[in-house]
Amino acid sequence: MRNFGKIVGFWGILLLLLIQCSILFVPKRNTVKDGILNRDSHAYGILAEPANSLDVIVVGDSEGYSGISPMVMWKERGITSFVCSQSGQRSAEAYYMLKNALKRQNPKLVILETDLFYHNRSVPTEIDHALEYMSQYYLPVFKYHDRWKSLTARDFSPKQDFDQKDVMKGYYHSKKVTPYQGGEYMIKSDGRESVDQTVTFWTDRIVNLCREKNISLLLVGVTSPKNWDYSRHNTVNDYAIKNNVPFLDLNLFTKDIKIDWNKDSRDGGDHLNTSGAEKLSKYLGTYLAARYPLTDHRNDKNYSEWNRELEQYLINISEKDASS
Repeated sequence: MRNFGKIVGFWGILLLLLIQCSILFVPKRNTVKDGILNRDSHAYGILAEPANSLDVIVVGDSEGYSGISPMVMWKERGITSFVCSQSGQRSAEAYYMLKNALKRQNPKLVILETDLFYHNRSVPTEIDHALEYMSQYYLPVFKYHDRWKSLTARDFSPKQDFDQKDVMKGYYHSKKVTPYQGGEYMIKSDGRESVDQTVTFWTDRIVNLCREKNISLLLVGVTSPKNWDYSRHNTVNDYAIKNNVPFLDLNLFTKDIKIDWNKDSRDGGDHLNTSGAEKLSKYLGTYLAARYPLTDHRNDKNYSEWNRELEQYLINISEKDASS
């Protein structure tokens, strides 16, 4: 019994130390200079958005942040949204990214970009990643331990000041053009490419999290010939039906969106460029406005900052390339 008490005491002290170290090491501002990882920098711009000001949050991989431009949906429909996507974002990572975003936001809709269903490796590797994301969410010291080299006096205060706003709202723009020349890629079939349970374990949790919070969830497939085909569509559609979640596969609507694969991809059909994203985002904004109770905030003075940010967004996409 005495040994049991010592063990409990040891783990209790260790946990307290990890909590204190997490408070110390976690960045106090949402900038790369202050410790936010480069891969997270665009997604973490959401931390600077006013509380409960976003109606739509997007999670997923690079297809999401390359193809969905919140500022286009603002310009066309007055929808407030933010893209919390990361390169190669896995389902476990998307779950914890969403949980973090929901600490300050209460959106009406969450969009899960479906290329994420096929980001997986071996089962042991995926389990390792999931444990890593979980530990980093609850004890950020595991994510930011390397910051010991750059700690400042500011880090010894628990106060966080997330004031670095992203006028792109998580969107990554690129004016590069590399055509896709592979021809029709959505050829109807009955085939199905399987999805690992290590993926659906976490997408199920995203579904349940949205239901617990009374938030609508929409699965969206961003157009990507290099990453998508009908067998993947069928599998994700089966998942959507099973879980009673709507699925909008934009790969089936490239003609309606007016995608031109000679002009609208930055890397030969993997990701959309600025031209392609503008078209897709207009289509998506129209779809969302027709099917969800999303308020048009363009004439609401409480959202006037979005109109000022739109001006800067238009300057950004006309003058420079985020990938240069």
